[in-house]
Amino acid sequence: GKGDFKDLRTFNYTIIYMTKRVSIINFKGGVGKTTLALHLAAGLSSFYEKRILLVDVDHQSSLSLVCLGGKRWEQIVNNNKTIDEIFKHFTNHGAPLPGKEIIFKAPISNYPNLDIVPSTLHLDETELDLTSTTYGNAIESEWNKRTLICEWIEKNNIDDDYDYIIFDCPPATKLVTQNAIAASHGYIIPVIPDAVSTRGIPHLINQVFTRIDTKFSGLSQFLISKGNTISSAYVPSTKLVGIVVTKIKTHGMAYSGYTNDHTQHLN
Repeated sequence: GKGDFKDLRTFNYTIIYMTKRVSIINFKGGVGKTTLALHLAAGLSSFYEKRILLVDVDHQSSLSLVCLGGKRWEQIVNNNKTIDEIFKHFTNHGAPLPGKEIIFKAPISNYPNLDIVPSTLHLDETELDLTSTTYGNAIESEWNKRTLICEWIEKNNIDDDYDYIIFDCPPATKLVTQNAIAASHGYIIPVIPDAVSTRGIPHLINQVFTRIDTKFSGLSQFLISKGNTISSAYVPSTKLVGIVVTKIKTHGMAYSGYTNDHTQHLN
């Protein structure tokens, strides 16, 4: 902090900096997940001078393309320097866990404190490989395939380098997204205030709290009881940070200022 202490010799204190990890998720596509992830990261980096790591876990790779540009992104994919290498550590048994070489520094010149781990279109196939691959003990295998990002963060001391890690997730809560949730302290849901986009929110919140987190808890408790070590980057309970309204349609003549459909669903 910036407290004005007259004599620091009278104080014994410890300052603990903890990286905050946040997932941007929604079942629905086209609601602004990637846009929110990028602007949240840029805002924290620029206005608050925070060190930010964007992690693109969406196979569509839109965030990676926006940050890196098409040609550079293609070169990175061809050189196997994407998030996919973390998951290959499990699907290609014996493949080494990548290091910090998959992090690309300051891809946007105006934001020197903003880095990115890019994605690849191949991540869609990797999702299927994760589902079908099992090694050794079934429970341990289920845990390992869901905590690969946690393992990468811990083994490479990624938290030491950043104030925030922001995951841009695909429109699904399958294994790749569950990896992001396992490592996240909180999640944010972007939503368009219409019938199609809002109806899935209660289900999504229920899915994270009562199914995904509960499954993680059961797996981790079993492994701990058997003497296994759980990654320090694993977060037992991922909290809802907020719901962000996106793409709202205005209507000048309406009392609320918005279209009737959006006014109804805002309520």
